[in-house]
Amino acid sequence: MLSKIDVLLATYNGEEYIREQLDSIIEQTISEFSLIIRDDLSQDQTLAKIQKYQKIPYHFKISVIASNVRLGVSQAFEALLQISQADYLFFCDQDDIWLPNKIEISLNKMLKMEKEHDKRTPILIHTDLKVVNNNLNLISPSFRKYQNLDPNPQNLLPRLLVQNFVTGCTMMINKPLKDLIIPIPTQAIMHDWWIALTAANFGKIAYITEPTVLYRQHQQNTVGARAWGINYIFSRAKNIEKIKTDIQKTILQAQTFREIYQNKLSKEQLEIINTYIDLPNKPLLIRKYLMIKNGYYQLGKLKNMGFLIFI
Repeated sequence: MLSKIDVLLATYNGEEYIREQLDSIIEQTISEFSLIIRDDLSQDQTLAKIQKYQKIPYHFKISVIASNVRLGVSQAFEALLQISQADYLFFCDQDDIWLPNKIEISLNKMLKMEKEHDKRTPILIHTDLKVVNNNLNLISPSFRKYQNLDPNPQNLLPRLLVQNFVTGCTMMINKPLKDLIIPIPTQAIMHDWWIALTAANFGKIAYITEPTVLYRQHQQNTVGARAWGINYIFSRAKNIEKIKTDIQKTILQAQTFREIYQNKLSKEQLEIINTYIDLPNKPLLIRKYLMIKNGYYQLGKLKNMGFLIFI
């Protein structure tokens, strides 16, 4: 008998793609789970399409949570987390497609990790994705390579302070991690980034190289994928103010994380976070030294050059 699993789905104006996503959840090789949906006051037919699925007796339960206020993506998932009491939780976006063995692959990895580290250990599992276009034509077989990300960095905490490499729609977490992360503050850049930071400090993160999701790219993506290359570099270089703003958001997120968890963090963890928060106050050469010493950097020299200059 499987432990209880909840799939958390946040929707907003997703009528164009929601049917394909729901069909992909129905077709999972593991069927013992519940699907909990919170619609963020959609103005199209998203909710009506979901309600049609509710009327059909599937092998799992579909629950729709009533909402009277629009929260945005991160806080919508936070509301779903507050409701769930499951042992294991999956995060689901409205416009992707799950490959049939997504739940099975992640659950097997989670059970293996819990066996190695104890069931009380907060654990996050995430995977690679296939990047597809609006019509599901393949753009890249690997999101990791497409975005030039390193899912297994040597210095986990410093790297996560600078850049998130955990894609929310692939995440699975256990209840010990869920109990640590809620409530997710509004200062969190995205819910998946906050959850990854928490797991890095107090638990374990495991990455699966096999893609489990078709990650659809279209104009309405909240975050989306951008191919790493010369065009991406030029587009970023043209928007200096956005680079500065993005870096400032990471500082604010780190400050908030410290405020919430300072009594749980080790002396070493606090030092890494404090040093990062104080980087903007350091001279250029000192910033460069601290970046190299502590590992506050991303993949790619040009990315780090911009970070060094504008932090």
